[in-house]
Amino acid sequence: MSHINLPFKVGDSVEVRSFELGFRGAWFLCEITKIFKQGRALFYNLKYLDFPGEGLHKTKVFQYLEDGDKKYLMVRPVYPKKCRENKVLKKEDDLEEALVVHDTWKVGDLVDWWTDHCYWSGKVLEVRENDSLKIELLPPPYGEGDIYDVLSEDLRPSLEWSFEEGWIVPFSEDGQKRRCATLIKPLNKDQIKGDVPETSEEQMERPAQKVKDDVSETTEEQMQIPTQKVKGDVPETTEEKMQGPMQKLKGEGDLRLNIMESDMKEAAVLDLEELIVRIQWLKAMLAQDESNSSEKSSWKYVDYRPSSSM
Repeated sequence: MSHINLPFKVGDSVEVRSFELGFRGAWFLCEITKIFKQGRALFYNLKYLDFPGEGLHKTKVFQYLEDGDKKYLMVRPVYPKKCRENKVLKKEDDLEEALVVHDTWKVGDLVDWWTDHCYWSGKVLEVRENDSLKIELLPPPYGEGDIYDVLSEDLRPSLEWSFEEGWIVPFSEDGQKRRCATLIKPLNKDQIKGDVPETSEEQMERPAQKVKDDVSETTEEQMQIPTQKVKGDVPETTEEKMQGPMQKLKGEGDLRLNIMESDMKEAAVLDLEELIVRIQWLKAMLAQDESNSSEKSSWKYVDYRPSSSM
């Protein structure tokens, strides 16, 4: 495997997870203050941005999960900007990617719950009135496994990230090939205005209740450390961490439908729901173009589809 250029550098904000008891399954917002090696292992010093009184933490980039034989990535980019289906991001936002969240949560949706200044990953067990839900955190050893009553406004879709594929919306755990959100990304500057939204590279369904982004040990040994450094040593404490370059998924030219892979009535309903999202997205972009005809649309719709072999 060839050397991999790290996508992160000193000063970057990132999300970091922990395998420490009591914090398993949680994602924290941090800033990288130092990148260094000890032996063949890669480390970051991190500042926890939502915990001002907390000292710097020394975090190993690749960690084992308890007595497991796989190493896991412990760091990922900051979560993409998100909006609801009835809203559209402005073209001038100039973001790498964004997330369109479906207007209602459903049982089986994989979510992150904001509480205690961090996000805890889990699954929706029950949807109630007044925007309240019951969720279950990831079971041990991947999470703390408790059940909580939460508010819809405190939830975001759980996402997976790897340096090979970038951001991915996982399937909901309801027995259907359904996702609770859709990723969009900006068009390249040389693309023609008015292009039809493309589907993205087909994606394999991932097993549930499992820590994502496991990597081989050789990957860590081949990672390259950026030349940018912070002067002076920083006090080190506990934790561990990871990384790799983000690559965008390539788009396909053909539109894939759920009814092409399933005879269930729910597949047709899901196709209609996703068509509504596309129409709303296109109408909003056309409205923006009419108000400012000198600008080019900088966003395209990205629709992740499972492999037809599933």
